[in-house]
Amino acid sequence: MATVDEIVAALADVPAADRVGWRFADELSRLDEPVRAPEQPVPEWFRQGVQRVIGWLATSWPQRPLFRAVRALDRAKVVTPEHDDAYVLAMVSALGDRTDAAHRLDALRSDGELRDTLLWRVFEVEGGGEVSLTNVDKYSRPGCGWADAFRVLVADGTLPRDRVLSSCLAALGRDFSAYRAGFFSQLFDSLAPTGEEVAAAQHRLLRLLSATVAPTAAFATRHLATIGLDEQALLDACPPALVVPAKNTPLTLLRLVTAAARRHPERAAQVAAIALEHRHRDVQRAALTLLRDLGAGDLVADRLDLLEPSVAQQASAWFGLTAAPVRTGPAGDSAPPGQTREAEGPHGLPGDDTTSPAAPTPRQPGGRTAGERAAALLAGETDPWEIEQFLAEVAAGRGAAELRRPARRAFERTGDLRHVVAALLLGERPHLHHAGFLAARIHEIHTRTGPVSLLATPTDPRGWLDPAELVHRLSGTTGPLRHDLIAALLRLHPDGRDTALRAAHALPGDVGAAVRYALGGDPAAIGDHAIWVAAARTRAPLDDDPHLIAAGLTGAGRGHAAGLTLRLTSTSHRYEVEKGWRTFLTWEPHIDVDRPSDVGKDQPTVPDPRDQGSDLVRWQAQIWPHDAETLIAPEIRWAMWSAYAENDGRTLDRVEAVAAHPGRLGPMAAAVVAAALTAQDAACRIRAAEVLTALVPGRIPAEVMAGAMALLAGHATATRWAAALRNTGQPHTVIAVLGALLPQLSRDHPGLHALVVALLEECVRVSAVPPEGLRPWLLGFAGSSKAARTARELLALGVS
Repeated sequence: MATVDEIVAALADVPAADRVGWRFADELSRLDEPVRAPEQPVPEWFRQGVQRVIGWLATSWPQRPLFRAVRALDRAKVVTPEHDDAYVLAMVSALGDRTDAAHRLDALRSDGELRDTLLWRVFEVEGGGEVSLTNVDKYSRPGCGWADAFRVLVADGTLPRDRVLSSCLAALGRDFSAYRAGFFSQLFDSLAPTGEEVAAAQHRLLRLLSATVAPTAAFATRHLATIGLDEQALLDACPPALVVPAKNTPLTLLRLVTAAARRHPERAAQVAAIALEHRHRDVQRAALTLLRDLGAGDLVADRLDLLEPSVAQQASAWFGLTAAPVRTGPAGDSAPPGQTREAEGPHGLPGDDTTSPAAPTPRQPGGRTAGERAAALLAGETDPWEIEQFLAEVAAGRGAAELRRPARRAFERTGDLRHVVAALLLGERPHLHHAGFLAARIHEIHTRTGPVSLLATPTDPRGWLDPAELVHRLSGTTGPLRHDLIAALLRLHPDGRDTALRAAHALPGDVGAAVRYALGGDPAAIGDHAIWVAAARTRAPLDDDPHLIAAGLTGAGRGHAAGLTLRLTSTSHRYEVEKGWRTFLTWEPHIDVDRPSDVGKDQPTVPDPRDQGSDLVRWQAQIWPHDAETLIAPEIRWAMWSAYAENDGRTLDRVEAVAAHPGRLGPMAAAVVAAALTAQDAACRIRAAEVLTALVPGRIPAEVMAGAMALLAGHATATRWAAALRNTGQPHTVIAVLGALLPQLSRDHPGLHALVVALLEECVRVSAVPPEGLRPWLLGFAGSSKAARTARELLALGVS
């Protein structure tokens, strides 16, 4: 331990720039208590240093009682900091120790000003980041948090119980975030208030029904339901809480409103009508029942179009109302199951055969200058067409010199697309996290010996290359870049090959023979294996190639068509919580390859199930426009991770890669969409649902989509799936997918009820009946669970 003079002397030897944060606070922690008056005047830098420590503790949690020394200096009047919000948060942060409850308890018992005045400001100052009552308690050892201290000090009489309870309610009335407000509701509940204490707080609780934080409204509702109420005050206060998302709060309030309706029928009807605007059909039904009992059909008519289809049907029957015509999504979705919308082909055009893509529409590089294109890519654009046009300009020596300064900044972001663009602009060597075919192409362009015209630049924005254009480009090239040639072969559009084959008769050597083979010409001696694999995979993308197999170039994605199977394995994890241990599962995808091959990155059609996870995914997917499955499969793992992580834009890119791909879409593409449907980010889920309804059933059969969802069901959150599907406005597609999915799920699957309700509501919306194959599964329900009751409602509709 040390005196103030000794600490000042020790800090005086430290460079001024280092007398901040942890270093200063750690030195202060040696302070001896009680503090003796210093023999020498305290320098101004020391006073300022203490103030900076307070600011640091207000935003950083050291997990140690470092505020003790600050408080001791304050009490001894060695320093006199203002008791502002930062001071209060520094106390929240570092009055106690995360593993020892004694520090905080001793400080509050021994310091009258702290206990009687400053302590109560923790109910007024929210905090944020690392420092808040909620966060400190969450990561402290059980028994060592702030809530534990309040309970102990209330129990032994150090703190007045009534003031703690009322302060909790006052804090809940402030605009704190849900995360930080939770501390006060939990502390209030943990003190187990008596009926008399709750009744005394009735008007505070009624005010909390209008809280913007839904859990706070739920907290207030739960306590109000236990006491006798001022019914008029209840009816005036409860409308905001009738539309909070979780259904239990409005359902409880509707029971209280029903009791009040005997004495206040007109006002109760007006309040119940507000609950019709809730999104959950159970709340709508409870409100509808009360309005029927009160004879308030006129209030229902004004809100009929807000009701779930099954509730609207009931309202029409009870009150003789007529529902508005069903509105569906932008595509109309007018065809019932069995009479699906016309299939969309690889260019999104009705009637295109996905095995015979429409001829590409050439798109010229014009419209953007080289500088504008490079600037857009440096700003984060990931459009594959723009990337390819940029590469063509760089390879030809037309880089944008004016972008060297912003390129230098982007170059520091190693591994992403902006880094690649910057490196090529600067003439630097790019460093990619994933050394694959795209990395090889980039390296090839970077190390070229002079300006070249690339062969693989697509003539169509969806990645296709016109066969005649490739032959024309090759005719003017003496030594094509190898990976550029492979990329060009893989992009050849199926149409126009006969004409291009005739024009290619004079192309020399192994390259000419491979190009003619890709265009449908005769087999020839195989030279460069990678070039011939690319030729075979574009000649008959989804079939085995006898010529390559006879030459020994076997394996998936080479002589043999790739066969991929997705499977998932689960791992159980346990972690400690305050009242024991909690267990949860994580799921890991595995891509099993039929006839796997282990070859270099110059053969991108060979499945590589290793991680990708970069912002190159849209470009990666267009390497081979004939088939999305091989190149999208490695992205399933990262799409699944979006269920736990905040949106970084990449899962949206994965979904867009599937949506834009012109070739075959199968179980791997469906799995990416299914994973995105359960992403944490709502915008990602909405976009995934839009893509699903655009691709099913024309590009991806409903059974394939349902199979992918069933495979991911253990990982996914069923309620997220249900909400995303309901928002598409495409009921027939939703019916087809859910009709195929539900029989593959167990009847006790978590969140199953939400999916069954989604199917019911979409069936009622368009006067459809469930698919015939679903009937045995629906009949298998027993009991009175929500899913079982909804299954019986579906059966009552009949079957197709």
